[in-house]
Amino acid sequence: MRSLNSLVSKLWLTIILMVTAVLIILTLVLIFFFRSYVFNTTETILEEDIDRVEEMLLTEHDMGTLGNTSLLQEDNLIILYDEDPLLPFSALDEEIYNRMNTENITDTTFIIDDLYDSMYMIKTSSLTRYFEEDLHIIMYRDLDAVNQSISGITVIMFITTGILIIGTTIFAFLLLNRITRPLINLKTAAYNTSRGKYQPLEVRSRDEIGELTLAFNKMNRDIKKNIEAVLHEKNLREEIFSSMEEGVLYFDTDGELIYSNAKGKSIYAALSSNSHEKEMFISNVLDIAETKTSRIERFNMLNSHYQVSYTAVVSDNRTYGTIVLIRDITEMVKTETMRSDFIANVSHELKTPMVMLSGYSEAILDGIVTEPGEVREMIKIIKDESDRMNNLVNELITIARMDSGSDLMNIEGNDFMYLLEDVGLKFKHALNEKGIKFVLDAEKESVYFDFDYGKIEQVLNNLIDNAIRYTEPGDKITLKVREEGDHVRFSIADTGIGIKKEHQDRIFERFYKVDESRTRGKHGTGLGLYIVSSIIKRHQGTIDLHSEPGVGTTFEIVLPKNHNID
Repeated sequence: MRSLNSLVSKLWLTIILMVTAVLIILTLVLIFFFRSYVFNTTETILEEDIDRVEEMLLTEHDMGTLGNTSLLQEDNLIILYDEDPLLPFSALDEEIYNRMNTENITDTTFIIDDLYDSMYMIKTSSLTRYFEEDLHIIMYRDLDAVNQSISGITVIMFITTGILIIGTTIFAFLLLNRITRPLINLKTAAYNTSRGKYQPLEVRSRDEIGELTLAFNKMNRDIKKNIEAVLHEKNLREEIFSSMEEGVLYFDTDGELIYSNAKGKSIYAALSSNSHEKEMFISNVLDIAETKTSRIERFNMLNSHYQVSYTAVVSDNRTYGTIVLIRDITEMVKTETMRSDFIANVSHELKTPMVMLSGYSEAILDGIVTEPGEVREMIKIIKDESDRMNNLVNELITIARMDSGSDLMNIEGNDFMYLLEDVGLKFKHALNEKGIKFVLDAEKESVYFDFDYGKIEQVLNNLIDNAIRYTEPGDKITLKVREEGDHVRFSIADTGIGIKKEHQDRIFERFYKVDESRTRGKHGTGLGLYIVSSIIKRHQGTIDLHSEPGVGTTFEIVLPKNHNID
């Protein structure tokens, strides 16, 4: 059945049916024409014979002498005079005579087809008007030979028609196959195009099919070009969406997710884990699509903060769905919180020394304190508080420079052990005063590699100062240095009070300070370790914290020996 639906089969069957119908009709017409021609010829011959007999009869005046004329030699002739036959009667003559009504014989021709299994054409004529009695002439002719000729010709014509039909069938199939082959190639090429295979077709003619092939090749090239452009735009859009910090989700009007980038997919997957949150989210999506509006809101999920923007996709007053942009603002919220805390802390840190500076200064200026020892003690307090304020301002300036990128790195070859000697001399007095043991564990007297001398000195100062601050007399601080291939690893370990586990993950965050129970009255801004971490990262290094409350804290740093700094 499938082959009958092909264009070749349809055209082939159409041509065969048309040719067959034409040939059959033509054959029937020719047969009918030949039969009519033969019958008309036979009738003409009978008419000529009748005319000849009439002429002979009209020359005879005595009907009794007809037996001596040449009419006796005539076959298939009956002459009736006053209803009596004038010539000898054969059985066939008698049968024909019996079938006729002699009373109403006129000049006519008719056929009897069931006489002795034969067909006869009969021609009659009346000469009564020339004689005193009724005189009728009847001549007939056997049509079997005629019918056999017609049958033979009919068979020949039908055989010829069959041969022509068969020949036409073969010729039509070959012709149609040649004509439709390019169309089949076009169909195959169209299927290939739908599967992404853009192969041009060979143009073998300049007729309409050739022009169609040329048009198809051009269309194929245009489709390929457009598809490539669409794919490029899609890939570009996908790259843009994938690189976006925001999650992108697109829902249809039924609330089904149609598209999402990687960020949006992860957020939606996390959202889907909570059926209530997901239900509320989808409800908002459907509400936006229904009202054709937009909305921005925030929600919290799994200790994260998100800002969600809903926008209905509307074209020609028809809503196609809702686009949702989800932005993770957890870090921003944390930064705002830390900045708020920092402002409060800085305000507190600045207020206390400023009050002390103002109070002690007034006490000295007003002469309330006159004893030299007391005055000296107050001046020392004023200096300490001034140093605290100076350190705080310097840390704020350092962070501002790092944020703006103006704090440039000066990476060059330096001896790390030489730096450790400078730092050790700086903290020697504080260590001795507090009774803390300092141990330098180094395998070599010189460790030479690339680093910013001032920045790494700032790192060591901060870490050792913290170690001294959070240790007690009798504790120990160990600075260990090792070379490991292309890296230098050093650590600062103390046996102080340690850091609680809940603070360890956030200790390097900007503005973060541990609780007051750990500081035990020792002041800090929460910026020192953030600055340390930033300096190490800018050196393309790493810093790790290992701490256990009541046991001690270790900061371990790894720096590359050779690197390029942007």
